[in-house]
Amino acid sequence: MTVPRHASLVASLRAHLETLGEWARRGPVRALVTKLVLSVAGVGVFVVGIAMLVLPGPGLVVMAAGLGLLAAEWEWARRVVRTVSDGVRRARQALLPEGSSPRRKAAAGVLAGAFLVGGFLATTATTALLGAQTIL
Repeated sequence: MTVPRHASLVASLRAHLETLGEWARRGPVRALVTKLVLSVAGVGVFVVGIAMLVLPGPGLVVMAAGLGLLAAEWEWARRVVRTVSDGVRRARQALLPEGSSPRRKAAAGVLAGAFLVGGFLATTATTALLGAQTIL
């Protein structure tokens, strides 16, 4: 059995974060520098993600990455990540319970596709509207 690609990526990321954590724990100045860098980077990436909600780009993915950076150092961000993960897991279970029929799987796929297309169209329309207002 082969390991999915995303699983090896997650394992690699965890190893890098653990190495960073070990480095930061070697002294109070290192811990402060690490917390400061991750906090500034996390907020910056999160703000760029917010901008991408109306600009071209994967806004939700970038916001999640920024929140992940913040969660490396802040308990409140870890709680937010846990809450969002639980919500996504519950939604997935509601749409696609274990042992569901092929018909239900197809319906969930169509629903997810419609959601993605609707989100893309809404983002494109918003970007076009903002662009038209800027030109005028």
